[in-house]
Amino acid sequence: MKYLIIGASAAGLSAAQRIRELDREGEITVLSEEQSSPYSKMSLPYLLSGECSQEEYLYLGIPKGIELLLNKKVVALREDRRIVEVESGEEFSYDRLLIATGARPYIPEVEKKGSPLLLTIRNLEDIFKLKERIKNAKEKKVLLAGAGLVNCEIADALWKIGIPSVLIVRSPRILSQILDEEGSRVIESCAKEKGIELLTGENIKKIEEKEGITYAILESGKILKGSCVVFGKGVQPAVDFLKDTGIKIGQGIEVNEYLQTSVEDVYAAGDVTESRDLLYEDLRGHALWPVAVEQGKIAGANMAGGKIAYPAEVSRNILTIFGKMVFTGGLSTEDEFEVYQEHFAGEYRKILVRDNRLVGFIFIGAVDNPGVYLFMLKNQIEVNGKINLLLKGAITYPAIYPSLRNMVF
Repeated sequence: MKYLIIGASAAGLSAAQRIRELDREGEITVLSEEQSSPYSKMSLPYLLSGECSQEEYLYLGIPKGIELLLNKKVVALREDRRIVEVESGEEFSYDRLLIATGARPYIPEVEKKGSPLLLTIRNLEDIFKLKERIKNAKEKKVLLAGAGLVNCEIADALWKIGIPSVLIVRSPRILSQILDEEGSRVIESCAKEKGIELLTGENIKKIEEKEGITYAILESGKILKGSCVVFGKGVQPAVDFLKDTGIKIGQGIEVNEYLQTSVEDVYAAGDVTESRDLLYEDLRGHALWPVAVEQGKIAGANMAGGKIAYPAEVSRNILTIFGKMVFTGGLSTEDEFEVYQEHFAGEYRKILVRDNRLVGFIFIGAVDNPGVYLFMLKNQIEVNGKINLLLKGAITYPAIYPSLRNMVF
């Protein structure tokens, strides 16, 4: 059996590892469009801040018994011939194929003058370019277009190394995809306390490079100057090479419960996919490292002859920014069903309950057992009068299953 995997990050490498465990004889080839060895993209902000060592913590292990080929950008899939073509003109054949190409940052059309440096933070090279620019720029401030997860993490990393930044947000608040209005205000306050500038209801109209300084002209007419512009306005699944194929694509590649695409013997996993969401009850992307790892394992097992279903997923995020842990899950931005909130001493907590089951939460501040909240979401465990424990961030497995209280682990 000849297995071909496009993409050498969490999903692709997890799949390769699982295939090798189940099929000792099969030929496994992984194609990566990057020139460097596979690395953890989650660690990029920590590499910028110096909290992560490139040599010790950034790079991922390569499963034994696979062939990893770097600098192989796939440009076409010919499913009728069971081959993929790469930019160099080479062709690679397969019996079973996994698409794990992830997602690419979205950069909106904007008027430019001169040669301004426009960055996204998705790859290792982006961090190197940003660090070099900051080092040599006349104006150190970094202009961050968008205030989603990535740009907030970059603002936090810049603050840690003493570099000023400004978040330019078209919407009225930051992190609007995962926080409600009150949660956004808490994080905005924390950011401002760290000296991070925030401009809401603003958008960049034009970017100009002049005498080593980047100028951003906003739609309001305000002019900002800095070292460069970093766009963090979301991502799009990397599916350009599939445009002439029979693979069904919505917002991402649509997969069934076995992570199969609409084309025979072609599977997909990770950020490039959209799969069933348990609580939203629709297909959507779940661009999370642990999701990519788990999907890769299941796709790999199924490619090797298994029949393992991937369960409906739940949206969630956990990160620490501006000195606060942010933990969200499920229908976090909603304000319907039974809503319970608590706001004190710079912390904010919110849980949503529907039909006696936890369906969403926001925690800004300490949470004792994050895994228990995800367990309750995914398994739709009944709340049964435990609202106070849930709201305090103190729910435990023994609280859910009293029979565990006297067990020693």
